Amino acid sequence: MRLLLIANPNSTSQTNELFRRIIPLVRSIDDSHLITKFTHYAGHAEDMTRGLSRDDYDVVIAVGGDGTVNEVVNGLLGKVGDGRRKASEVPALAVIPTGSANVFVRALGYPLDPVHTTELLVGHIKKNLRRRIRLGTWNDRWFAVNAGIGIDADVLHSIDKLREQGFSATPLRYLRISYQAWRRILHAPPKISAHAESADGQTQHINQAPLVFASNTNPWTFLGPLPVVTNPRNSFDKGLGTFGLTDLTGVGGFVGLLHLFGADEKGRLNKFTDARTLRFDDATRITLECDDALRFQADGEAQGKLKTVELNSIPDAIEVFSPEEIIPVQQRGILAVVRDLLRI
Repeated sequence: MRLLLIANPNSTSQTNELFRRIIPLVRSIDDSHLITKFTHYAGHAEDMTRGLSRDDYDVVIAVGGDGTVNEVVNGLLGKVGDGRRKASEVPALAVIPTGSANVFVRALGYPLDPVHTTELLVGHIKKNLRRRIRLGTWNDRWFAVNAGIGIDADVLHSIDKLREQGFSATPLRYLRISYQAWRRILHAPPKISAHAESADGQTQHINQAPLVFASNTNPWTFLGPLPVVTNPRNSFDKGLGTFGLTDLTGVGGFVGLLHLFGADEKGRLNKFTDARTLRFDDATRITLECDDALRFQADGEAQGKLKTVELNSIPDAIEVFSPEEIIPVQQRGILAVVRDLLRI
């Protein structure tokens, strides 16, 4: 078995000690030949995997965060408009988490610890436990986790600026910057419209909401130990989900934020959130439009400013190694959520 391991040395938790532990585990796969490469610039993982087929490698192992996964996916599958490459034609994807959120690998069912994940992953490769999953596209590019325009992209833009100054992307910084962004849009809320449609003909139109997300996973992201849940029914086997809030002000806006963190195991907050929350599941196509150009992000990576973007859900897009049984994200009590926020 020919394995290509691509590692992003700038991701949050990569160290020499970590590689001394995971590389021997990967090499324990019978009849395997491992090539290891490190990225040196943004987009390097995409360049290294562009055009690879199963004649080159059987498996590509991405060691990094969701940004590294995004680059590898785009390298393997190519531009959306160039003709779709079949999942059977490109190497299968495996992921070892060393990023800040690691949504993709956690949504597959792996733990956050990279060594534990490697131990499980090696077993799954040996047993050939793989599956085909859906991915999203925006314009001519792919995304694996989520895409959004407005506040989430603004937060990531601010995080990127901090990284350029040498600061790490800790959960506390995400929380602080998210709060600052939240306060800003309370005073000057953006106007985002979304139109979503499913394969069975159902549609939803969101008209000029200040907050709209699109996701390919459940949860939408993680803030440290906190799963941010927008569309509980989402999975890699279904289409995209949209989530919007029509009003961010007052007690209802704050309760809506708690709701995103999974606080409501008994549904007691629904009376506060239902009137201002908009959800649509299993969408095959989503169009996002803004009155003014807003920042756009895909898989946690800033993609510039856009006024309109079309998102599509593509079935059986790529093969991935994953556990046989996935543990779903559970709703929790308000006290548990507040406790974890204080820990951050």
